[in-house]
Amino acid sequence: MSKKKLEEEIKAANVMAATDPKYHGKSKLKVRVGEVAMAMIGAVIFSFASICVMIPNGLTCGGTAGLARMVQHYTNWNYSLISYGFAGVILLIVWLMLGFREARKIILLSVTYPTVYAIFEITGYEFKSDDLFLCSCFCGVCFGICNGLTFKAGYSSGGADSIAKVIKYKKLQHVGLNDITFIINAGVVVISAFVFSLDTALYALITMFISMKVGEAVMYGFNDKVVQLDILTDIPDELCDYVMYELGRGVTSVEKIGEYTGEKRKQLQILCSPRESFLIKRFLAKHDQHSFVTVLRVSSVWGAGRGFQDINEME
Repeated sequence: MSKKKLEEEIKAANVMAATDPKYHGKSKLKVRVGEVAMAMIGAVIFSFASICVMIPNGLTCGGTAGLARMVQHYTNWNYSLISYGFAGVILLIVWLMLGFREARKIILLSVTYPTVYAIFEITGYEFKSDDLFLCSCFCGVCFGICNGLTFKAGYSSGGADSIAKVIKYKKLQHVGLNDITFIINAGVVVISAFVFSLDTALYALITMFISMKVGEAVMYGFNDKVVQLDILTDIPDELCDYVMYELGRGVTSVEKIGEYTGEKRKQLQILCSPRESFLIKRFLAKHDQHSFVTVLRVSSVWGAGRGFQDINEME
């Protein structure tokens, strides 16, 4: 087979991959239904842990769920009703500050979470235990599974992460989104120590830590917390803008030459968290399905002031 004919067949296969749903084995509709189902499953798991385990055992957590627990503590209102209020306020803020494009990402779960809360409240199921440590661990696992499934599905719960996004793009563009979200969650936990007790706040920290680790495992598998992405794409400039200005990460580029075609292309190298790498994957799947990405595990990264471990600190 000649080189020219081979190139023509490769080009034809790429066109088929981009235009024929059957080529991928799934239609866009099936993919969309799968994503919605994944988000719904996550909502049910989160709601069960919150209504049936967390609240009956007097526990709390970070984010807007923790704020709702505080309001419930003082008012004795239904948790689902309070959650509806928070969801509506956050949805309105995101819509006004970031536009409808961002708001529509949280509409589905902003309605779903309080609704499922209400269903579990009606059932009256409660699982109380004398071992609050195990209860906090169980809640952390459930919350982590929910967050991982929700994020993989491409949705947002409309909680602390949405507020963090507003703060980042309006006031603190130089600060990472994960850092802002962590500060919000940690602040809610600190306040809960005064509203409930110090023990309750410490259990909430355990829940948050387990949730974070389990969420990363669900999204990316049991890999290291830092990964290196080597990317060849037809939209390097668009990807650079997304990584630098949306995710707040740095990008290194080098020129590569394909020995077969002799074509020069720009290869991008990015160091980021597993969560951010999944965002990059979704961006490329949407804008350039023919990108070539190599994912490498990184045991440690040193670099003062760059969002990684300080080079002056000991391992």
